[in-house]
Order: sequence, then C-alpha cells, then structure tokens
Amino acid sequence: MVCARFVGRGLRGLAGKAMTLADVDALSRPADGLPIATAGADLLRVSASKVSRLMDLVGELSLTVSETIRSPDLDGLELTEFEKSAYRLKQVVRDVQVAAAELRVVPVGEVFRRMRRMVRELERQTDKEIELLFEGEDTEIDKIVVDRLFEPLVHVVRNSADHGLEKPDERVALGKPRRGKIVLSAAQVGSDVQIAISDDGRGLDRARILKVARERGFVRADEEPEDASLWPVIFRPGFSTAEVVTNLSGRGVGMDVLHSAMNAIRGRISIESDRGKGTRVILSIPLTLAFLDCLVMRVGQRMYAMPIDSVAEIFRPESEQITNLSASGGREVARVRDAFIPICRLDRFYGEAPAGDTALDQQIVVVFQTSRGRIGLPVDEMFDQQQVVMKPLQGHLETIRASFGCALLGTGEVAIVLDCERLGAGA
Repeated sequence: MVCARFVGRGLRGLAGKAMTLADVDALSRPADGLPIATAGADLLRVSASKVSRLMDLVGELSLTVSETIRSPDLDGLELTEFEKSAYRLKQVVRDVQVAAAELRVVPVGEVFRRMRRMVRELERQTDKEIELLFEGEDTEIDKIVVDRLFEPLVHVVRNSADHGLEKPDERVALGKPRRGKIVLSAAQVGSDVQIAISDDGRGLDRARILKVARERGFVRADEEPEDASLWPVIFRPGFSTAEVVTNLSGRGVGMDVLHSAMNAIRGRISIESDRGKGTRVILSIPLTLAFLDCLVMRVGQRMYAMPIDSVAEIFRPESEQITNLSASGGREVARVRDAFIPICRLDRFYGEAPAGDTALDQQIVVVFQTSRGRIGLPVDEMFDQQQVVMKPLQGHLETIRASFGCALLGTGEVAIVLDCERLGAGA
C-alpha cells in the first residue's frame, strides 16, 4: 500500500449503544488530544495498484495530447491561438504527471528501519558490536523502488558488518570506539535519490582485491589500475576475497546480486574507501520509474531513447578525430580532447546486418558515461529532450539486450530506452 497516513476512528465498538455528545467529542480526538482535522485527517491510505493505474492513465493522456497537437490534419490550417493553447495544455499535463508521480513516493526510512533486526542478528553471528544510524530517512522515493531496494541494502550492510567492521578488541587496539558504526543516509540530488552506506571499519583491501582480479583475468598482470577502476570488479559474478565460505560471505554472489538489482531499477553504484578508516557505498537511484527525461534519437529506421543524466556530451566528429585501432580488431575510436572514446554502433551491437556503415564524420556522436568510462554512440538524427512514459518489455521483447524498457513517444512511435551500463559493458 502507498501510505499517505489515513487517520480515522471506527464506530464498530459502539454498535447498538446510544452516543452522547461526550462520546462524539472523544471520538473526534486522537491520543494526542488534538482534533482529527488538525492531526492529519486530510491524509489517505491508498492502494499502490490504484496509484499505478492513475499514473498509467496520465501517461496515456500525455500521449493523446501529443498526438492531437501533432496531428497531420492541422497542417496548413491558420490557428492563431492554437500554439498558445497547445503550450498551456502540455504544461498542465506535465504538472499532472509530476503530481501523479508524487502520490507514489514514500519515505526511504521505511526500508531503513527494516535493517535494525538484521543488524542485531549480524552482531550475534559475527561477535561484533554494531551501531546502526540513519540520516535523511524522510527523503521520499518511488514505492516500487523502495520495494526493490531492500535486497541491495541487505547485501551492502551485511558486507559492511562481515568484511568491513573489526572485532571489538581489534578496534580498541587501533584506537577506535569498541562499537563499529554503520550509517544509512539518503538525500535527493537532482532527479536521483542518493543512498549511502558508510562504515568506519578497515576499508577495502586493495592488494587482496587486485590479486584476485588478476587471478580471475579481470585485470592484466602488468596493470596497476586506479582505485575507481578497480573497485567495480567486486561486482563481477563469482568474485570474492573471502578465504573461508561462511553463511555470510565467500560465495561471490552478494555484490553481483546488488549490481543486478541496481541495474533493474536504473541505479548506479560508486564506492569510496580509505584503508583503515572505512568504506562508503553510494547507490544513485531515480526518484521515480514512471516517467523518464530522455534524449530521443534515430539510428536507421529505429527510434531510441537515452536517460538524459547519462549523456556527457554530443558532437559531430571531424575526419581527423576518427581512427581505427588495429590492436582491437579495427575498432573505431574518436579522439576528444586528448582522450580516445570507443564507438559502439547499435546495428552491430544488436547483431543486425548493416545496410552499409555511414561514415562517422557524417553522423552525430552521443557520448554517455558508464562505470567503465565513456562510450560514443553514432546516431543519424537527434530530437529534443522529452519526458517519456516508460513501459516494461514483455514477451519476446524481454530478450532485447541493454534496455530498460520501451518509451511511448508523443508521435505515437515506440523507442527502446538504452541501458548505458550494459551497452558499455558489451561495446
């Protein structure tokens, strides 16, 4: 249920009993003595399915308005006030979209508080003393996101307790408080909610992680990656630095599950760690999954959309900026400000037979940011930024790679919403 806190009193206990004015007055006052009207009687408890249905209808309304405004039947007609009215109508529809999305948001503290019991159990299993603190638990987020957030948080908190925090005696010897600290914090940053899980433990063991990464072939034997490039390897399937398998760790599935869960809700993960001082895992999650601000583009005959917050820059390359790296099988790269950006052509990525590659200097390149670096995507045509209605891919369409779902455009067309992380991983 989406909770907007419904306050009320039932009369079942007074069935068949005559009510006096004192009874009525007593029923109108909750435990704090304030009248219900001032204690939150204007708030309701509404089913999440009903709110989702409303949001679907608002999305359909937005599409219908766009189709009407762009109808070819209007071409050539002299409609003096039409542009002004159409603009006002689009603004009102967008405001309705925002208002509908706000109905499905709940405080993130709802999922934070569910961690308390698990942390008490972790104290018992690890023989450690753990203090769990919350910050920004009133930060609001989509109810659907909250439901999917619990499992990722479980894995991070469990990792912090098992791998991060030291035993009490060891902490005292290091000059730290006997009790280890795990802090869950949340804050809205633009259109995202950032949830950070911090601990004051030993930090990530760079040497151990690098050793395992080399053994598994994730890092070359002669490579010395920066921390920002090394930390993401812990999300690889099967990766684990634990020497002994326990009921808490050692199987190499926890952080992999976290990564998959975050991809499913269009989230991003970043890690900060200071050896001997602790680790901070930051989960950046969209405020809502219903509507998405996207850059819409065309490649060949297909329409694509890319979340606007993933776009780093857009440019039309000159011929001298383009080269092929023979060491990488003739892979195309574009040189931008002394950096080489690998090029990902969507027809090749999806295994389609190209009608003939268009020269890169005749296309527009959209550069998007991933955890592995920047990737360039050549497109034939760019459209304006749009707030699109997101729909999940179902049936045979579920097998489409590197996609969050489909976007319904105002023109009536359907665009594939690209998952830049998975696109970059397979580029």
